Amino acid sequence: MDKFDEKVIGYEPTKDILRQILDILKRPEVYKRKGISIPRGLLMESDPGLGKSLLASILMEESERKPFVFRKTSQENSFLNELRAVFAMAKEDAPSILLLEDLNLYVESNSPYAPEWACLQACIDDAKDTDLFVIATTNDTRYMPPSLLRPGRFDYVIYLQPPIGEIAENIVSYYLRDKDLAEDVLISDIVKAMPKVSCATLETVMNLAALNSVYQGHEHIQKEDITEALLQVVYKLQKTDKEIDSTELQKIAVHEAAHAVVGEVLHPGSIGIVTVRGNQGVIGGMANGCATYAQNEEEFLDEVTKTLAGRAGVSLIYGVMDIQASADIEQADKLMDIWQCHFAGGGFVGIESGDNRMSEQRLSYNEAIKSAKLEELYRRAYKILHNNKYFLLAVQHGLLEHETLLNSDLAKIRESCI
Repeated sequence: MDKFDEKVIGYEPTKDILRQILDILKRPEVYKRKGISIPRGLLMESDPGLGKSLLASILMEESERKPFVFRKTSQENSFLNELRAVFAMAKEDAPSILLLEDLNLYVESNSPYAPEWACLQACIDDAKDTDLFVIATTNDTRYMPPSLLRPGRFDYVIYLQPPIGEIAENIVSYYLRDKDLAEDVLISDIVKAMPKVSCATLETVMNLAALNSVYQGHEHIQKEDITEALLQVVYKLQKTDKEIDSTELQKIAVHEAAHAVVGEVLHPGSIGIVTVRGNQGVIGGMANGCATYAQNEEEFLDEVTKTLAGRAGVSLIYGVMDIQASADIEQADKLMDIWQCHFAGGGFVGIESGDNRMSEQRLSYNEAIKSAKLEELYRRAYKILHNNKYFLLAVQHGLLEHETLLNSDLAKIRESCI
């Protein structure tokens, strides 16, 4: 087991790439003899807290080169001088390795033509004849100039995806190995309630859960302690003194229960958390927010169906229009615009020549298709809920009693309704 396996769970393809880079940095003469150009840089992109800096630090340590680390700590003029200075020191002490942390913080504007990018590019180019390898990390490459990302500057560009499934469970298990957990705490519940497992966020959640546990006088960290921490840290939902009319709360509970029920019927085990806290429900979990990343049209339309389920649920149980559903309708409408572009052939057909605007006839046609499809998916959601009415009412009851339900709660409720 090497340092990558010892310190990092998952990311096997990424670790293999880093091992290859490490071998090149340790044995450059072997590669040069075969006429291979030695790579000069690696860029790693991901959301915060997914391990970019850890992987970079292992690569630096194992390379046995003179290490340099640079972060932006000053304003533009002095920053540019400091950036040039660290490159000068790294070149002088070659063979060396330089880590540039958080490139997304280097430039305050979104312009790819910012002087900071030009300076960085010039520094990398000036070091091309020295044995300097540059590692950079960033949360976002969208506003970086394409010229900076090309081979010869950053030969390797790696995007770290949030871990899911078994790997995510292994990460959570590792972080909880020393925690005193009650028997009803399930690792799978925590993973599914945190669709993007960030180690930093997970650590914050579990620390708050432990604090809640001690304060409440619990012998072990209870499921309710973790649920409270998830609501506060991941979903930013604090407890409130605001009272909600009981009739209105019942409708909110049906609305949120409907999202969860349709999600679970279409994709069992996909809903991680459902709550009625804060006068606005929140659905979280593996299926939440993934419509734009759906693998195919079927998964995409399933997500739209789930989005429309809240309105359908209130209509089914109470026979009234759900005024809480306006945000869902707006979201479904936006998703259907994406559907038309990617799946329904609504892209470039009907664009008028000369001004790149879609013709009035085509716009009207597209709106008619979208409206018909939304109505079809609404009826689909309604039918699913009608066929699973006992499940819907049971989840509503669970929300009214407990405020928040996790995936294992939904599974038990559904099993009891069979």
